[in-house]
Amino acid sequence: MQVLSLELNQKQSNFFIKARKNLASYLKNTIQHSSGFMEIRNDVIENVFIRFDLEIEDDHRIVRKDFKGFLRRSKNEKVHFESLSFQRINDNISFIKGELTINKITKIVELEAYLKKEENRKGKSKVVFDIVGEINKKDFGLGLDERISINGVGFGKNINIEGNFEFLSN
Repeated sequence: MQVLSLELNQKQSNFFIKARKNLASYLKNTIQHSSGFMEIRNDVIENVFIRFDLEIEDDHRIVRKDFKGFLRRSKNEKVHFESLSFQRINDNISFIKGELTINKITKIVELEAYLKKEENRKGKSKVVFDIVGEINKKDFGLGLDERISINGVGFGKNINIEGNFEFLSN
């Protein structure tokens, strides 16, 4: 039985918040702090833990009108995520459940998780892992009546989130 423990590589990890699912327009952000690990046993992911703090940067592309919630201030907003559990359904389907804090409102969310790439070079392992999901704006204090747009494209009812995380062996 082979057990492999991997640590999150912050420099090669990203998290994106999209205005609309069908557009490649993301909020400009920076991961301030992150940590995590992955455990693989016999080539099967058994556990994943991810924690990060993200800062959404003030972006000249964002137009705010009648705003009360998320992105309501001109200063940079904070997003926090901490995973609570990992569930593997089969080789293609997994989920990460965690606490997501946006606009000082914390909710438990369940995100789809995908193993994207696995490499082993010179005795070192690298795994790239993606998470994707959709959150309702109202759950985090952003009302449907608010008009916020990026490059003229308004936010949809739901906000799409994507994460791309790289894990490395020691």
